[in-house]
Amino acid sequence: MTSSSLTILKRQSVRAADYPAGSTFGPRELFDDEFIWLLRGSAIWTVQEGRGRPGEQITLRPGMLALSRLGTVDHLQWDSHLVSTHGYAHFTIADTERLGPRSSWPKVRDMAAAPLLGGLTTYLLELAKLPGEPAARRTDELLTLLLDLFVTGPFGSSPWEGLPGPLVAAIDAARTIWIAEGMRIISVEELSDRASISPGHLFRLFRDGYGVGPARALELVRLVRAATWLQRSNSTLADIAARAGFANAYHFSRRFSGAYGSAPGAFRRRGTTSDPYEILRSPALVSLAQGLLQAPAQPARMRRDGQLVG
Repeated sequence: MTSSSLTILKRQSVRAADYPAGSTFGPRELFDDEFIWLLRGSAIWTVQEGRGRPGEQITLRPGMLALSRLGTVDHLQWDSHLVSTHGYAHFTIADTERLGPRSSWPKVRDMAAAPLLGGLTTYLLELAKLPGEPAARRTDELLTLLLDLFVTGPFGSSPWEGLPGPLVAAIDAARTIWIAEGMRIISVEELSDRASISPGHLFRLFRDGYGVGPARALELVRLVRAATWLQRSNSTLADIAARAGFANAYHFSRRFSGAYGSAPGAFRRRGTTSDPYEILRSPALVSLAQGLLQAPAQPARMRRDGQLVG
């Protein structure tokens, strides 16, 4: 890593903004570089390499980091179902030649394959709340590092690589719902509607990919999350049940015992000698759980001037 050879020339802003369901932003021409990352909701991002050129459409969802490059023209169509919240950072960096020509820089990275990127974006929003030159200098350092990592990597493959497009759309929809609303039961009908396929087709995709249907697969992920909370927190069973999307502590205990072979209390008493992922019987299910549970948490709301910005 040689990010020290890069220099921030201008840092305009690091902020978060909300957009109502169905709203749009742009088109606009970029006079600097900008990172964009979704915290909830989604967006159709249309990117043109200059005015008058054909545009490329990319679906942005939580867990993705996008780079809108100097000189591009872009447009954002926000989620038609949900309020969308995104973080963004405008900046200009000198001496970028060593990263290769801008035209070769990737437009999007999946932060499920590179959790470090997600950690940096979260910290940038936290720094933005702090006044003073020390926070500004650290912001410059992190933006420089973030660009270096984003362009040069290297990163592992995405947990969704090689999966059928409709299955990826359904998984992304589940991740978006859980980030926006917290963990809850998502019906097969709701998930298939978000993925624009029939419930029967969705069931077959999950069965072929994970050996279980979508309802069972997502319940297993919720149980893994609950088992992790049992090990790493002092929360009550009622609180964990609610946070993991179960109706009540009794329902949670029954489903947990059926999956793990022991009651939640007994699992907690064993401490870290038990593996929360032990109920996932295939590498594919482990990858599904890790991808869904690595989704970045929505940060606390930041004060804004009442205008929609981006």
